[in-house]
Amino acid sequence: MAEDASSAPLTNISWEDKAWLQAFPLNQTTVLDYFSHSQFYDRTCINEQVKMQRGLTAEDMEDMVVRMSGVEYVLHHAHEVPPSADSTAHSLYVILKQVRTYRPSSTPQLTPDRYYYVLDGVAYEVPSVHAVLSERLMRLGWLLNSAFEGLAAAASAEQKANEGEGALQPHVK
Repeated sequence: MAEDASSAPLTNISWEDKAWLQAFPLNQTTVLDYFSHSQFYDRTCINEQVKMQRGLTAEDMEDMVVRMSGVEYVLHHAHEVPPSADSTAHSLYVILKQVRTYRPSSTPQLTPDRYYYVLDGVAYEVPSVHAVLSERLMRLGWLLNSAFEGLAAAASAEQKANEGEGALQPHVK
């Protein structure tokens, strides 16, 4: 089954908006707004629908989100290292794309879809565990194959050297 463009993994690309970063601080409060400008962001998500509602208090927005279904982005983790005399500031933000399903009789069902991270202003999609393990196993296979080829070449060279000395010549009585 083919995936559509909006659900295809984008793990081989990164995104950065230097103009935005020069104009605004990147922190826990602004990272979702920054991320919303990237190609990773689904502009039909709940976050955008709530953004369009002007004049709502934070409580009103929260009440609105609880009764909605669809894709939602949330800040899952933030790690900010302030600048010091020896180094510049660094930041890591992990953003979760999840599917929220409204259920009137109970709490909403939240299903994780993808993770993204913003490292020092550059956004990336986190590859799936399957993709990481597949790549590692393919590399391991290549390394093992190279090792076996090296062993075979060394054994062949040693055999030729021994044949020249007569070590493997048949003994005749």
